Amino acid sequence: MPTSVPTKFFKSLVLLLEVPQSEYLDVPKCDDPLNEQSRNRFFKMLRGGSSNKPNFVKNPKKQYSCNFSVAAWMSFNSSPTRPVALILSYRDSKGEFSIVVDETNPDGGTSLMLSGEVTIDYFGGLKYLRASCSGISKTHGFFLDEVHVNKVSSEETKAMGSASIAS
Repeated sequence: MPTSVPTKFFKSLVLLLEVPQSEYLDVPKCDDPLNEQSRNRFFKMLRGGSSNKPNFVKNPKKQYSCNFSVAAWMSFNSSPTRPVALILSYRDSKGEFSIVVDETNPDGGTSLMLSGEVTIDYFGGLKYLRASCSGISKTHGFFLDEVHVNKVSSEETKAMGSASIAS
């Protein structure tokens, strides 16, 4: 299982995606956005008019955990000469850390897919989450065909684990 290391130990990360906060924050969602009453209750809760408003501030000394499924499809003008890695970087109350999702040696190829699932253990709340790439320079011609960073719920993780055990 990959472990988080301080980002300063990675050389020349190329930013691929600044992950939207809605992907990793536990924010409330409207149950039925097409229903006017449901929408009104949701907006009232957001404005603070409801007594059962959830508390989103996390304890900065407590450790939390979150699973992410990450994938990136890339094409290059010329094959990279070094191994290419997909890296997820984040900042929490203790500092900035990164975790390697996947790494491969292109071996003369001009396109590749990097993917994997990682668990991030963080303290307090996540300030940001970024998908980056190492092994290429900013001047190396590449195209980012697609990149996905999705939060995986614990139920989905359990289901995938039992499916892989059964096969």
